[in-house]
Amino acid sequence: MLRKINIDFVKGQLNALRDKAKNLLKGKKADNKPAGKTVQAPASAKAPAAPRPQKTGLGKPSNTVAGLIPEDDIYASAAQNNPSLKIKEEDLFMGGSRDFLKPISEEDVQDITLKPLGEDLPKVKKFKRKILLSQIISDLFTGLVVAVCAIACALLLAESYITKPAPVYAWLAFIPFAIAIFNIRSAIFSLIVGWLTGGIFYFVILHWISGTVFEGLGNNGIATLSLAALSSVLAIQFALFSVGSYYLKRTPLLWPLASACLWVGLEILHQLIALKFMAFPWFVLGYTQFNFLYLIQISSYTGVYGVSFVVIFTSLVAGYLFLRINRAVKVFYFILAFCILLLTLSFGHKVIKEQLNYMQSSPNSLRIALMQPYTHKLFISGYEEDVVYTIAGQMEALKGKKANLVIWPESSLPGDLLSSEYMDYIKEQSKELKVWQIFGGTEVVEDEQYVAAVLVNEDGINDDYKKTQLVPFGEFLPFQGLLGGFYEANGITSLTGTFSAGKEPGKIFSIMADVPGKNKKAEYQFGTEICFESIFPSIYRAQALSGADFFVNISNDGWFLVSAAPYQHLRANVFRAVENRRPLLRSTNTGISAWIDSLGKIRFETGLDKQESSVFNFVFKDRDTKTFYTTHGDLFAYICLALAVPLVIFSMVFLSVRNEY
Repeated sequence: MLRKINIDFVKGQLNALRDKAKNLLKGKKADNKPAGKTVQAPASAKAPAAPRPQKTGLGKPSNTVAGLIPEDDIYASAAQNNPSLKIKEEDLFMGGSRDFLKPISEEDVQDITLKPLGEDLPKVKKFKRKILLSQIISDLFTGLVVAVCAIACALLLAESYITKPAPVYAWLAFIPFAIAIFNIRSAIFSLIVGWLTGGIFYFVILHWISGTVFEGLGNNGIATLSLAALSSVLAIQFALFSVGSYYLKRTPLLWPLASACLWVGLEILHQLIALKFMAFPWFVLGYTQFNFLYLIQISSYTGVYGVSFVVIFTSLVAGYLFLRINRAVKVFYFILAFCILLLTLSFGHKVIKEQLNYMQSSPNSLRIALMQPYTHKLFISGYEEDVVYTIAGQMEALKGKKANLVIWPESSLPGDLLSSEYMDYIKEQSKELKVWQIFGGTEVVEDEQYVAAVLVNEDGINDDYKKTQLVPFGEFLPFQGLLGGFYEANGITSLTGTFSAGKEPGKIFSIMADVPGKNKKAEYQFGTEICFESIFPSIYRAQALSGADFFVNISNDGWFLVSAAPYQHLRANVFRAVENRRPLLRSTNTGISAWIDSLGKIRFETGLDKQESSVFNFVFKDRDTKTFYTTHGDLFAYICLALAVPLVIFSMVFLSVRNEY
C-alpha cells in the first residue's frame, strides 16, 4: 500500500510552482495549447512521456502523479517552455519509497485522509473530557481556596475587634486575603469575594445592632433585617478594596504598597461620605491597635489612618511571601515593611518618653467626678421621676468630695434641658457643691429638637452644645425629603426620635476653677462630644483648634446592652486623644466610662452594665501648641487616596490581563 504522503508538503510544492509561473507570465505571454494534452518533457529528456491525465473526482483517481497538473491548467504552457517548473520525482519522493508512481486508488485516499480521523476521534473526545474534568477540578479547588481565605480574613479581623480583642490577628488577617486575590481570575469574582468577606466581618462585629433595634422597636424580624442590611452596605468598602486590589496585581511590583494606600483611601472616603451624607464609619483598621502605645503615637501626624496603613501593609507583605513572585521583590518588600515598622515603633518610644517628661513638669489639676447613673432602662420606660431620684442620690454622695467638674452622661435628664422642671434643683445642687456640671439630654428650640449637652453652675445653664453628627435611623431618618412618603406609609420611625443637627462642631466650654495649692482661679477650656461623634476625628480637631485643653465625651451606651459595642466605642476615643495630644474624659450611662491620657493610655475605666461614680485628680498640661494632625488634618489619608485611585484606573484601562500574576 502507498505510504501516507504529506499532503501539505505536496500543496506547498504546487504553490511554489504556481508562484514561479506567475512571475514568468509577467515577462512572456504563454502560447495556448489544445485542451487535453499533457505537459511534455523537453526533447532532450530520455524518460518516456507521462500518460495523459484524467479529470477525476474522489472516486476516480488519476492514473499518475503527473495528473496533479491538469491539461487545462493555465500554467501548463509556462511549464512546457520552462522545464524547471515541472514536478520532479525527487520533489515527491519520501521515506525511500518510489511507490508514488503507482495510481492512487480510492482506498489509498481514504487511508490518507479519513481513516486516521475515524480511528482517533474517540481518543480525541476522551482526551477532551479529561482536560475538561481536570479544569473543573482545578477551578473547584481554586474556588475552595479563595472561599477559605476570605472567611479566614473576615474572622481574623473580627477577632481583633470584639469584646476581648486579640490585636495580633489584625496583622494576620490580610495574609489569606493576598492569597485569595492572586488566585482570582475575574474582576466580578473579586468584587463578590470582597463583599462576602466584608459582610461576614461586619455581621460578626456588629451583632449588637439587632439587640439595639429590638430594644427600641420590639420587633425581632426588623432587628435581624437591620443587622443584615447594615452589614451588606458596609461590606461595599471591602468589595471596592478587593476589586481594586485585583486590578492592582497587574502591577505586581507595586501591589502591596498600592493596595495598602487603597485601603486607607477607602477608609477616609467612608469618613467623608459619613460627614457629608450618611454612613457609619464604626470600624477603622487602626482601632484594633488601641492598646499598642508605641505604634499608635504616629496618629499625632497621620491620624488613625497611619496605623491602618502600617498594619495592612505589613500583613499584605507577609501574604506576598507565600506567592510565586520574584524573590528579589519579596526581599525588597520584606525589608521595607520591617523598616517602616521599626521606624514607627522607634518614633513611638521617643514620643512617649518626651510626653511623660512634659506632663510631669508643672501640670494642671482638676478634681473630676465621672458619673455613671445606670438609668437607661428607667429612661426608655418613661420613669422620669425615678431617673431624677437616682441622679439626686448620686449627687448627694458627692458632698465632701470637692469636685470641680461633674460630668453626667447623655440622656441623664428627661425632658427639655432648657425648660426642665428639674433644672432649679440642679442649679441649687451646683451652688451647694460649688461645682460645674455637664448634663446630656434634649433641647427644643423654635420647634426643632436637638441632642444636646448643657454646662450648668450655680447661676443655671451657662452654655450648651448641640450634637452635629446624628445617628442614621437612630436620631433621624436619612433622605427625608425623598423617602418621607415611604417612611410614613410603612410606619418607619427613627429609634429615639427625630432630631436636627447642630451647626457648631468646634464649640468649646470654659470653666473657672481653683488652682490646687494656690489661692486663685484659672480658666480651663474643653470640647464636648456626644456619643456617635467619637468616630469623627474632624470634630475633635475643630475643638482643639478652638483652644480646648481636653475633651469630654458623654454617651448613652445602654442601647448597646452587654455586648462588644461599648468596648469598640471606647477604643475610638483613644485615637482622638493621641491625634490631638489632649486627654479625654468619658462618661456613659451604663459603662464604660474612662480617663484617657494624651498618649492614649486608659488610666482607668469603670465596669459595664452597673452604676458607678468616680472622683479623681485629673492631671493634664496646657496645650499651646498643636499637633501636625490637628493643624493639617487627614493629609496622609488624602495622599494615599490620591495615589491609589489613579493607579487602579491605570491598571484597569491600560494594563492587560497578561500583566497579571
